[in-house]
Amino acid sequence: MQSQKKVEDLLKQYPLCDSCLGRQFSSEHRSLDYASKGRDLRQQAELTNTAEQQQQQKPCYICGSLLSNLDRYVELVVNAIKGYEFSSIIIGAKIPISITEKEDHLRAEMKLRGGETVKTNFTGELNRIVSRRLGVEAKHHVPDITVVIDTLIDHAEVTPRPLYVYGRYVKTQRGIPQKRRRCPECRGEGCPKCNLTGYSTSDSVEQRLSEPLLNLFKAGKVKFTWLGGEDTDSLVLGRGRPFYAEVSEPMVRKPSNLESVMQTVNGAIALKEISILEGVPSSDRGFTVTFESNAALDQPVAEDVVKKLETAFTGAAVTMTPPGRSSLTKKIHKLTVESVEGDDKKRLRLRVECDGGLSIRRFLTGENSEVKPNVAEVLERKVVLDESAPFDILDVGFET
Repeated sequence: MQSQKKVEDLLKQYPLCDSCLGRQFSSEHRSLDYASKGRDLRQQAELTNTAEQQQQQKPCYICGSLLSNLDRYVELVVNAIKGYEFSSIIIGAKIPISITEKEDHLRAEMKLRGGETVKTNFTGELNRIVSRRLGVEAKHHVPDITVVIDTLIDHAEVTPRPLYVYGRYVKTQRGIPQKRRRCPECRGEGCPKCNLTGYSTSDSVEQRLSEPLLNLFKAGKVKFTWLGGEDTDSLVLGRGRPFYAEVSEPMVRKPSNLESVMQTVNGAIALKEISILEGVPSSDRGFTVTFESNAALDQPVAEDVVKKLETAFTGAAVTMTPPGRSSLTKKIHKLTVESVEGDDKKRLRLRVECDGGLSIRRFLTGENSEVKPNVAEVLERKVVLDESAPFDILDVGFET
């Protein structure tokens, strides 16, 4: 009886829709949704027909007509996500602060214990209706797609969850840099010369991999994480260099023709492997690199002296100290002298397997003393790389 009296007093002062009425009495009729609960409470209230008609003709004091127009917002969401591939969704909303303040005022004045808010009620109903209609899961934790409705302007903003790709590429032509360069005109801000991308349109591994992945997933952006890097004039052979790609704003999540991108990316830069990962890849996993160098010495050197390199470095650790950063220790797993060439015995070819992340150039030349010990230091010779073909990556050891 006490709750019935509160319902009657509430309806005499405030016109409320069924959902907003039911939400104020969360302990009543727990098995019913708020709209059904509100209808039952309204029927039990002893109001005159005239008073009831007058109240029902007015817009809801709390939500206006927000919860009475759920079908309109359902259609707004369904139309906004057309073309997206997903198996789970979460819908949120931006609601005017005035609606929240009205509910707070009503509860304080009528001494009603606080329950769910109008925003929670609204989004809960939308998630329930849309997920059932589309046969997908309403999922709060890492859904495939997130939709936020701005009720003030009737706009739905769609944000697909990024997906992650693992792959390997080979490079069989020199002169192609790994990374895209920033546009020299706008310095990355975006301008007509770079088609508003912020990047130079010159050739790169990143450029050649980006477009096929964007097309495959119908995505807005792709960001690469490379497992190591090579010089512009180095080749990448063998199984290829591994990479991760974060694909943002994908409309397609499970392309049926995933491996077809390997035929698209072919030629001087070719994809050797590609797969979609279940989650965010770890960024701290180690890898090894096997490379072959092509260098010249400033003075002749005997083969028996050069062979000392194998003893000095195989199984040894070197210290790398990049400018402004802490020192790192890298292991040289194996160093083999493949040849000392030329009549003057100044051409040196080495094959080295080492930890990933070692600066190959500085390990060979000793440049800026960033890697110690280094080949130049042990030979007591100046080591100069052949800039037309400084070193080639023969293999990158890494398991996903």
